[in-house]
Amino acid sequence: MGYNIQAGCDSKYKLFINNDTGTVNDTHALSPMALDAKQLLGVDTMGCITDKGYTTGKHIDICTQNNIITYSSPKAHSSQHNGLYDMQIFEYDIKNDNYTCPAGEILHTNGTVYNKANHKVKHYKNRKACKVCSYRELCTRNKNGRFIERSIYQEALEKNQIRVDNNPEYYKLRQQITEHQFGTLKRQWGFTYTLMKGKQNVLSEVNLMMICYNLKRICSIFSINELKTKLKKIVCLFFNIIQLFLAYLKLFIFLKLYRQTEKMKIKVN
Repeated sequence: MGYNIQAGCDSKYKLFINNDTGTVNDTHALSPMALDAKQLLGVDTMGCITDKGYTTGKHIDICTQNNIITYSSPKAHSSQHNGLYDMQIFEYDIKNDNYTCPAGEILHTNGTVYNKANHKVKHYKNRKACKVCSYRELCTRNKNGRFIERSIYQEALEKNQIRVDNNPEYYKLRQQITEHQFGTLKRQWGFTYTLMKGKQNVLSEVNLMMICYNLKRICSIFSINELKTKLKKIVCLFFNIIQLFLAYLKLFIFLKLYRQTEKMKIKVN
């Protein structure tokens, strides 16, 4: 059995933030990982750079709704290269929600959302215009005329692609942010496979490795004195939490014993 590990890293210190393991690919991991990282960092907005394995319209849209700006490498369009008109030359009108074909005709949708291989799409067509179109042989072999499928998340995908295309240097940072950590774990530390089995056990092993990496990385970020000071603060905070917990526990035990004593008095009377 194989486990595909996803991990989030920050761009400033190159530290691991979070991780997870799921299916053999990254298709459905973008928004869960990004939302988890955003919550852990305690930020209102966040940029997120990923490779094309994470590029899914649904998850990019979820990220956008939660103030996470994605820079996810665009996937090649799935249009068939069969010598006919590519759907990219059909112009989409976002205001009226229709397409204009090369012949200038309007392709409409009835608004119905169809499920196609776990993707939600809308159909755009104009059978009447296609019947008498002089470009038909260059456009489609379908007896009912040309129709276009558009994902309901297509707008999110297109905006993501514009961001990536307009910021090529920003996207290149992905390799600098994440590749080094995994290279260290695999090549220097020999962590090319896990010894444990089962998702939770595997994640525990991965967490230990990433914690060790972060600790070594922190030692190179801060001076020894700075690190000692920060660790002392953490220990003091942890000690205060323990003291507060013990105080509440003592109060809980006292109240429980008091109530039991009162019940016994009532029974005696």
